[in-house]
Amino acid sequence: MGAELDRVKDRKRSRALIEDLYLDANRVYVIHYSCESFYENDTGESKRVTSIATRNLKTGQTKSWSIHKEAELSKQLSSMQAELNKFEKSMLKGFFQWLDKHKDCRFLHWNMRDENFGFFALEHRFRVLGGKPVELPDDKKVDLARELVALYGRNYAPHADSRGRKGRIMALAELNNASDQDALPGADEAAAFVNAEYIKMHQSTLRKLDMFANFFERTHEKSLKTKSRWYERNGVHPVVLIEIVKDHPIYTTVIVLSGLAIAAVNFSRFLALFNYPL
Repeated sequence: MGAELDRVKDRKRSRALIEDLYLDANRVYVIHYSCESFYENDTGESKRVTSIATRNLKTGQTKSWSIHKEAELSKQLSSMQAELNKFEKSMLKGFFQWLDKHKDCRFLHWNMRDENFGFFALEHRFRVLGGKPVELPDDKKVDLARELVALYGRNYAPHADSRGRKGRIMALAELNNASDQDALPGADEAAAFVNAEYIKMHQSTLRKLDMFANFFERTHEKSLKTKSRWYERNGVHPVVLIEIVKDHPIYTTVIVLSGLAIAAVNFSRFLALFNYPL
């Protein structure tokens, strides 16, 4: 029972957070990035980052950085494969310079929470390349994927869509008829990296920004379609209702009065055994 009550509290906290982000949307950015596959890592080396993008939650204005854009600016697009480290470092430098100017804002992301994939991974990668990253405080990071679990339960979306594309991102987009054109699931993104299709990876990053913003807006409007059951979506569970009633002062009063009434009846019956007049 305690676990269900905790979930109701988490849901209430998440709902309040979504509302707060919506009201402060000018100072909230959706963020995502693409990189080399971190599942296939025989060497233990950090994975190359190929593109990063941010989108203002209010205006939709988007800023992006990518290794192919850095190569183009250096007029080395056709020979970029020979100097990927240089272009990646330049890309990350540009991103962290921008982040330093926006570090008081909050960033809405999807599972960017560890050194495999996340802010820590970006920081580490830049250090490996000789840079000094800006470290964003944890209280400025909001994981939309975790908030959806808090709001709708662990089974809010399958882990693959009807076409077999893995990931809740694709499944949730399908449930809500949200455009996923150019968005690559993990396996396809890994293949794109192997084939040096960096523009395709960049387009995928930009599309996923749109998808996350779409998910957020629908969540705020309470119109997001999920696989959750009614009581999971609305924060009402039979066990929780019982606990809420039990914690209410009226319930306590009724129980006490009922107990006194029962005690009085039993005492009357006891006296009646001895023909004691009442």
